[in-house]
Amino acid sequence: MDVTTSNHRPTRRFVAIGVVAAGLCVAGTGIAAAAAPTSALSRSVTGILQSAGVDWSTMPEGYTPEQYEAFWGAGYTAEDVDELSALWNLGTTETKARAGQLLLDGQPVPLPAGGAETTEPTAVLTDEQFQAYWDAGYTAEDIQAIGAIWHTEFVETKARVGQLILDGQTPPVAPSGTPAGQS
Repeated sequence: MDVTTSNHRPTRRFVAIGVVAAGLCVAGTGIAAAAAPTSALSRSVTGILQSAGVDWSTMPEGYTPEQYEAFWGAGYTAEDVDELSALWNLGTTETKARAGQLLLDGQPVPLPAGGAETTEPTAVLTDEQFQAYWDAGYTAEDIQAIGAIWHTEFVETKARVGQLILDGQTPPVAPSGTPAGQS
């Protein structure tokens, strides 16, 4: 038996295991930093990598730490992200960046923080509510889209949209039909 050949195999195996373990640690740290980009761990990892000459950001491109802080700091939830993503037809990151920037600019976000979870049902659809949403040009498809945002059934959604209009507020989806009196 050749002594030099048998001694190299365990060494290679240990080196390979060490490389894999180090890679998993770096990947795990990167995932943890990406999950909470403004955490102390994330800032430390980013600082260490940048001091070593590696240009690495824990934030996705186009999404700043300020937008992140504004969005989550306002009390928005993951459910709110889903609702806003559906409303704006954007991906998750783009939605959080857009909403965060609106907040930073002092502009309203179409869904209040926690809005996906805190909607109160309306008991009945009044004639005034029905006439208000109908006259504004809302279609059945618009009501379904708003119902998907609010997690409400069809009649309740119509009542709430009608009441918003009566109260001088703007529903989260613009009417796609022609308002009454316009042709």
